[in-house]
Amino acid sequence: MFQSLNIFRLIIILALLGLFFSCTGSKRYFKAAEKLEKQGLVNEAAEFYLESLKRNYKNTQARIKLKEVGQKYVDFLSSQFFREFSTNDYNSAIQTFEKILDFKERSSALGIELSYPTAYKDDYETAIDNYVEENYNKGLTIFKQKKYKEALPYFEKVKKYRPEYKKLQTYYITAACEPIYQSIVIDIQNKNYQKALQNIQQLYKITNIYKDVKDIEEVCIAALTKTMLVFKPNQTDPSFKLYIDQTLTTKLLNEIINSPTPNYFRIKEDNTFAIFHYSAIENKPDLLRAIAKATNADYFFSAFINNTKLNTPSPQTKSLKAYQQITKKVGDNLITEYIEVPYNNVKLQKTFSFDLNYKIVQTQNLQTIVTKNITIQADQQKEYNEFVYKPNADIRNFYPYNPLTTPIFAQYNPKAWRELFFVSKEMKSDDELKQEALNKALQDIQTSFNSLTK
Repeated sequence: MFQSLNIFRLIIILALLGLFFSCTGSKRYFKAAEKLEKQGLVNEAAEFYLESLKRNYKNTQARIKLKEVGQKYVDFLSSQFFREFSTNDYNSAIQTFEKILDFKERSSALGIELSYPTAYKDDYETAIDNYVEENYNKGLTIFKQKKYKEALPYFEKVKKYRPEYKKLQTYYITAACEPIYQSIVIDIQNKNYQKALQNIQQLYKITNIYKDVKDIEEVCIAALTKTMLVFKPNQTDPSFKLYIDQTLTTKLLNEIINSPTPNYFRIKEDNTFAIFHYSAIENKPDLLRAIAKATNADYFFSAFINNTKLNTPSPQTKSLKAYQQITKKVGDNLITEYIEVPYNNVKLQKTFSFDLNYKIVQTQNLQTIVTKNITIQADQQKEYNEFVYKPNADIRNFYPYNPLTTPIFAQYNPKAWRELFFVSKEMKSDDELKQEALNKALQDIQTSFNSLTK
């Protein structure tokens, strides 16, 4: 019978909600509330009257009905709370009383004060005390059996109302963390360090201190981190001294060593082996294995720059004519004419380039996994206009064509052309271009480094 009544309530409410699909005004909610009230669904009607008043604070009818029907709803809930509390159904009693508090608070915000027996507040606190103790004891019994996952829901119920209850914090942290911790241990045993780190992050959401998890985290990071040993060219070797650009190569390698790296990837240099250039010892596997073992390197990196070229061609200058607008008075008339003014269009270019050579070797089997020999270039191109004789007139009076003799379809907005007269003639310095080229080289190398961590 009770189930049939609930289904009946649901059907009516769903039918009424259909009225609000296109319009949800205060009057519609009020009419729906009236229909619910006539069907005897007082509880639902109270919610609709509240919503009606919420949407129109000046709806007097909704205010009156909310005071009347809302109080009936609170009275109904109060009676329900009394029955549940009297039969020691503390879980239901707590939920019912919280419904009373919620509805009363929302009504009060709209200026409608509703009441319930004041003694029920003390009963509510008593219900919470009993509810907390009951769930704490159940959880503790299961906890002592080391069934942590099963115990956790009971501790969470206690935590909701009495977070400082007895030794709840200690038991709760263990119940929440221990299953995760055991998963981490299994991940470590299976050498699944990435998953272990993910579980550690989950554990940290509960507490930052649990057993030896921080030490385990360091172990995982160390296991996942790959080390790249950077070889530097031997600056004293005559063959390399003539062949490479020592200054740029040194700067490139230093920037690589000091640049940010992907997660679990570390770049290092070892002064003990700085005298070696990889190309000079790449045919000495025993030496390379010894270096790898001594430095714990997973990869070797070797790079150098050569064939540096700075190209600054002569400016390309083209002599052209502009047309200056001049307006003068002839008799009583104003006449506009355009006179030719000579100007130059100048194009500048500057290029710096070099060959970048680098390789990455996997130390485990001394296999070269990346090798590059590419040309890196940075250039600058600039175009500007300059008058042969600087005129004493506003630039807006100048055109790249004669408006009087140029067909309309061939005319265009001269704004961009005029702006070329204000372009700076100063070009980037040699060092600036070198740094741009170096940055491009770094980007290419970083891309190769990133591929190693995927």
